[in-house]
Amino acid sequence: MEKINVALIGVGAIAESTHLVYLQQHKNVTVSAIVDLDIERVKKVAEKNKIKHCFTTIDEMLNTITLDAVIICTPNGTHIPIAKKAAEHGIHVFIEKPIGTDLEEVKEYLKVSKAKNVMTMVGMTHRFRRDVSIVKEYADRNTFGNIYYAKAKLCRRRDTPKGWFTNKDLSGGGAMMDTGVHVLDLAWWLMGQPKVASITGKTISGLGNYQTKYVSSWESQNKRLNGNHIFDVEDFGAAWIRFDNGAVLSLEIAWAMNGEQDEGISIELLGDKGGATLTPLAIYKEEEGTLVKSNPLFETNDAFENEINHFIHCVQTKSTPLIDGDQGYEVLKMLQGIYESSEKQEEIKFKN
Repeated sequence: MEKINVALIGVGAIAESTHLVYLQQHKNVTVSAIVDLDIERVKKVAEKNKIKHCFTTIDEMLNTITLDAVIICTPNGTHIPIAKKAAEHGIHVFIEKPIGTDLEEVKEYLKVSKAKNVMTMVGMTHRFRRDVSIVKEYADRNTFGNIYYAKAKLCRRRDTPKGWFTNKDLSGGGAMMDTGVHVLDLAWWLMGQPKVASITGKTISGLGNYQTKYVSSWESQNKRLNGNHIFDVEDFGAAWIRFDNGAVLSLEIAWAMNGEQDEGISIELLGDKGGATLTPLAIYKEEEGTLVKSNPLFETNDAFENEINHFIHCVQTKSTPLIDGDQGYEVLKMLQGIYESSEKQEEIKFKN
């Protein structure tokens, strides 16, 4: 099979340790170029990984080489402008979560990508976890019946990242945009992706730029972005989301709080025939009139690797990805609804 020429745009720590690694491991991929504003870093990464081309702007890259696909791992607010330029050249697009920060901007991009027959995939890694796949299979078989309630949360005690994540102009938001997008997407997907009807939300910078001793946090590799250490986003958010099928989702997200923390995404699904929890994975249902709890056995997988392989497969086969641009738009619409509700201190209703 002919190799796919891919460029990696944005060479942060995660992009280098995951996206780049799995792209280079794929037998049908050639990493043709990497792009980053930090010229010293981009040269260093290119030399280390034997990548032929390195650029500091996407325009320079598009005018120099021919590509089949791009992986966009830049700050959230830059996703769509970059994606639009790629789509205008007929290049397939993988965008790290969230799809963007502005709904109208995303809507315009999706029009362009569809007109150019460009495939868009959004990086929602947790959909590719083995335990999540098991729950999804149960849900698709209607084991849970009508899922009328879900609770999803990921709360950390002291885990606020440093760098561009806390600058709203670059990130579009704080904990909700960073980790909340994963939790919201996962719960919504397992519920069957119902249409949002209304949202009541609250976001707040509760602890802000804390100076707690003896704790560490993740920091962006790009020291130039948010060099002034701006902190104008939330570190805690909660929401009550109603869907048009009557189901409800309760969402809690925290980068930092004074309480017990979750070791991973926690999801509880309640249906009229059965239910499930993550993590750990458990299935609840009646058998012969008796309520039974089961814990399916499985080998864990590398969700990042499966995600990248899925994207390449979709490029090769021209198939629809597990999470496309339209789904990314719907998730962003709910996130923006949470922020709007918090700002206006009222319930936000949607027309479907």
